[in-house]
Amino acid sequence: MEAAILVVIMIAGFTYSAIKTKESWKNRCKRTLKEKYGKEPEKKEFKRELIRNYLDTVGGTQQVDEVTWNDLNMDDVYQRINNCDSTMGEEILYAKLHYAKQTKEEEELLEKRIAFCEADDEKRYHLEETLSKLGKRDEAYYIPSFIQTVEDFAISNLWVYQMLRILLVVVVVAAVFLVNLSVYIFTVRLKFDQEIHMMGTAAYLITVARELEQEYRKDKICEELAPLLPVFAKMDKKAFLLNIQSRNAMGDVFEMLQDFLLGVTQWHILTYMKVLNQFMDNQEAYLKIYRVVGELDAAVSTGSFRKSLPLVTVPEYEETKQLEMEEIYHPLLHGAVTNSMELQHNCIITGSNASGKSTFIKTIAVNVILAQSIHTCTAKRMHLPHAKMITSMAVRDDILSGDSYFIKEIKYLKRILDALSEDKLVICVIDEILRGTNTQERIAASKAIMEYLAHHNCIAIVASHDKELTELEKIGYDNYHFSEEFGEEDIVFDYKLQKGPANSQNAIRLLSFTGFPETIIERAENIRSEYR
Repeated sequence: MEAAILVVIMIAGFTYSAIKTKESWKNRCKRTLKEKYGKEPEKKEFKRELIRNYLDTVGGTQQVDEVTWNDLNMDDVYQRINNCDSTMGEEILYAKLHYAKQTKEEEELLEKRIAFCEADDEKRYHLEETLSKLGKRDEAYYIPSFIQTVEDFAISNLWVYQMLRILLVVVVVAAVFLVNLSVYIFTVRLKFDQEIHMMGTAAYLITVARELEQEYRKDKICEELAPLLPVFAKMDKKAFLLNIQSRNAMGDVFEMLQDFLLGVTQWHILTYMKVLNQFMDNQEAYLKIYRVVGELDAAVSTGSFRKSLPLVTVPEYEETKQLEMEEIYHPLLHGAVTNSMELQHNCIITGSNASGKSTFIKTIAVNVILAQSIHTCTAKRMHLPHAKMITSMAVRDDILSGDSYFIKEIKYLKRILDALSEDKLVICVIDEILRGTNTQERIAASKAIMEYLAHHNCIAIVASHDKELTELEKIGYDNYHFSEEFGEEDIVFDYKLQKGPANSQNAIRLLSFTGFPETIIERAENIRSEYR
């Protein structure tokens, strides 16, 4: 008797503890949702291979290639923007930054969604709460590829499981119960556990999409869902049954019991196959729902990104071949120095080491991508044409392919030339053009390439140390530079863009300030004077 009472007390204590743990977890989630909007996202593990699954699976025309993406550290820019509440939002935002192209209608819908978030904090919080129901389990990132190949995950010999369920109902005996339990544990749990988890999350997306469509029908921020949802009319109950197995990780005793009963009666397997068949028949509709929900989440994240910035604007597009930027800055820099530029031609930016050339041209490139992907620029004002952005900056030699630094660099430059088209304007950003070869050939080849770019449908922005390249004004290259002030023991940079070519150099001074032997400094000065 005492042992039985002790067991009851232990079960009650475990149940109470599980419930309290779950309540505490939910309260933390709610508090996080309310506090994170408009704040810089916390640094978390970046699951790049998972987040890019939608991009790799669904595809689409990528305006930003991998070289440009890596040159501009766009993974870091993405993480600075990403405040999404679901895996769908994270994947769609990542894809949008690669596509860097939106129609006017898509831009207007994005602005409507952001305005909705800004107008009412409670409504925005409720929207995020609904989106957060989808969660961020790792398997959920694979839903796009899972749906596109869903027929590969069908369970064969379904009639066996149907017969076992009938046997349990007709002959309720221990033997049949044990058979069903064994089949569930050794077939489903061991072989199809991950697929059932993923299918549960995939099906639950329909439930959340229906909530969103009904809740925000008057606000018109997800109208595209209405015509897509009817083909999944009976999905909600199936999503609930499949999701029990996923949710019981929280330690809810009742959900664990439900999972056990559903497994023994073969409900999981049969429901799984019904959902799978429905997805096979409606793959295109499902992926559209996935995209719409993800875009809605990405819009909330974009609104949060804008609110977290000290200065932000929406871009204005020009038909003419020019760039106008007022107080532009890099989104990853805190307390960044802003700069302004009106660029109606190509340009070359010169200046000494560490003066700000590379950061500034990256700032332009990143903002061109942000303008055309999330309709947002880190500037006071930005006018630009619709254009493809392509770069050649962070060149590295490739040991595995056998490419030297110079070979890799000319391959990067060649891909820029291959991207030129009369139908589509290209904005290209090149840092230290042809630095991998000797001075004489570098100057000759650089001038030839820059002349070629000047005669095509392109805006070229080139940063270089080579003063010889500042002579290209005659063919349409404006000159800008960054400079510094020299002290007795240091160099001070103001990071402000100025018109005209640079007239200072600081490499030998930097050697001196970092403690190189005086004999080296003097010899370097003497050699330099010989070349003047």
